[in-house]
Amino acid sequence: MQFFQHTEVHRHFSAIAVSILLACLLTWPIVLYPGSQLIGHPGNDTWNHVWGYWWVFGYLEQGKWPSDANLMAWPYGGSLYFIDSMQAIFSWPIQKLFGPVVAYNIVVLLQIALCGYGAWLLAYKKTGDAFASFAALFIFEMTPHILGQAYNGISETVCAGWFPLSLWALFRLMERPNWKNSLVLVFFGSMCILSSWYYGLFTAIAALILIIWSALFQTWLYQWKKIIFWLLIVSILSLIVVAGPFLTFQSSLGAENALVTRDPAFVERSLLNHNITDVLSFFNPSKVPSPNLFLLYGEELIIVIYLGWIAIALAIYSIYSLRQSKEIAPWIWMGFFFFLFSLGPYLNIGGDYILLEGKKIPLPFLALYKAFPIFDRISHPFRFTVGLELAIAILAAHGVRKLFRQKKREIKYALLSILSLSIWMEYSLASPAQLPIPTSDATISKAYYDIQKDPIEGAVLDLPLTLPNLERAIYVWNQSVHQRPVPWGLNDPMPKPLLQNRLTQTLIELEGNRARSMPHILPELDLVVASRSLVRQGYRYIIVHKNFYPQYKAEQVEQLLTALYGTPKIYKKDKMLVYPISIETTNNE
Repeated sequence: MQFFQHTEVHRHFSAIAVSILLACLLTWPIVLYPGSQLIGHPGNDTWNHVWGYWWVFGYLEQGKWPSDANLMAWPYGGSLYFIDSMQAIFSWPIQKLFGPVVAYNIVVLLQIALCGYGAWLLAYKKTGDAFASFAALFIFEMTPHILGQAYNGISETVCAGWFPLSLWALFRLMERPNWKNSLVLVFFGSMCILSSWYYGLFTAIAALILIIWSALFQTWLYQWKKIIFWLLIVSILSLIVVAGPFLTFQSSLGAENALVTRDPAFVERSLLNHNITDVLSFFNPSKVPSPNLFLLYGEELIIVIYLGWIAIALAIYSIYSLRQSKEIAPWIWMGFFFFLFSLGPYLNIGGDYILLEGKKIPLPFLALYKAFPIFDRISHPFRFTVGLELAIAILAAHGVRKLFRQKKREIKYALLSILSLSIWMEYSLASPAQLPIPTSDATISKAYYDIQKDPIEGAVLDLPLTLPNLERAIYVWNQSVHQRPVPWGLNDPMPKPLLQNRLTQTLIELEGNRARSMPHILPELDLVVASRSLVRQGYRYIIVHKNFYPQYKAEQVEQLLTALYGTPKIYKKDKMLVYPISIETTNNE
């Protein structure tokens, strides 16, 4: 192996190869089953996001911008800006050839790899040591927070690689302010913003910190008049690029029929009750996340902000050994800022808010949340951890450069291998993240392919109704095959029309009680009327997923629906019952 020797091309090729190989290991065995397995836990946002890829693709094929999700929230539909639209657009050619599952997997895998390569490139820029920069690659690509987001199936927050790439482009522009470097920064910065509004904001904040620090302490190093001029050009061009999608996003959130909203009341509830940052979770080696959303809400989502003691130790070593160097100071300030704002609006330690004279202790994030409109839409302040982890990764690269200096090449390889394996083991055993990332079975039942062939139009109602919101999103994903309306939105509670229908009310009650037999008395007339009402509302199929029920409960549901609609079509392999419904099939007595 001749890594890091000879030309710059060899060094960059080595970093890219290692990043992709590591991403394959982190997502194993997805490279073996890219069309049938899906990166992410099946009980999380995974289904919503892969559905979004399919939905965006359908609009692009028609030459339209995706905006109206008329097949969702039946019978109303709604306005939607799919939060990962940029990746979905880039995956268009892959989807055309291989479908949304392969496209989603490739995008997530490559974005994880881009995290590693982006961190390596930035570290190499600041340390001048290609070898030591691999410490930043391993730390940032295996960041527990990013792996936790992949576990959660939130694909746009896996796209953190554009963040270090944007800072790398910023330093290039500061060193040589010209058109070429300006356009490179516009490209990476715009990609960062459009891929994730969070990371776009983080990039702007980090850039501001680095520019201010350089202007104060490295005045002699840069041509500031030229830099300011070109930064204005970059800002104007970037605004032009992102303005359209951003305004569309804002319009979608504010629409009366918005499927996804971020009003201040919702954000405040999320901040205080759900998306809590526990200070101890940054440092506590544990597989149990805090807050534990499964224990509190029955959710499989995990909040992961563990920093890793190996990374922290390398960063501390860097700060101590290079304390006289100005190279590390801006990264210390950047890390401090992102740590402070990742704590959210109030101080929480050990899963409980700390009270002072009976009141929660406010933190700087709260001031920005109250003062600036853009901050009142931030419902996940713990995501600021990404900026903190990047700062630690760059500091660690400086530390490794100092630590491995004057070591023979063979010893460097051995030490770097030990370091990467140690980081993997620590993140795997001592953080809530799972390495490799779990996968979901993306295979869709033959039943939905049969339904798609039916020339009679109509919506699909999947049962059980009371699955947790994110698990229930698999019903939305099945729409990519049957292509019919469904009553569900994205992460919404039970739709009102289902709560108002006597039949679906009864099904909800059946699913919620523990009785092992049907009630002796049922409102038969009400149920017949309600069953016909579903038909009039445009429903064509009711599908029972027996494997989502206890056996006795599945039998109760089958007994009720068969009495109303007749004998279903049975798919034994998938343990599914399919009831085609029409006025003629109701009240089969």
